[in-house]
Amino acid sequence: MASSNIQSVSSCPDYINVFIKHNYEKLMEIYGQGYEEFKEGCLGLLCNEKDNKMDVMFMNVSTITNMLTSDSWENLKLSIPEGKKLFFVKDEGIGAVFLLYI
Repeated sequence: MASSNIQSVSSCPDYINVFIKHNYEKLMEIYGQGYEEFKEGCLGLLCNEKDNKMDVMFMNVSTITNMLTSDSWENLKLSIPEGKKLFFVKDEGIGAVFLLYI
């Protein structure tokens, strides 16, 4: 049986882990404000280590479904462990997406 390969925090590049650890409270604040306004979504981090870029935004459903199908978002939403928040990290430098449950 095939299972989807979800990247965990330990598998994402160190600079992303360091950024999240050092900015945890602010990231949670951005998530909280976005969730309060839109009632659904996740935190999006668009990054590139080479360019020293880290853009952070709350991604509401319309933002998410510009990147994923509605069905993919519905499935992803169901996979979020209780009490966790989804951080959708797109690393442009290495062309990878990491789904972090924080």
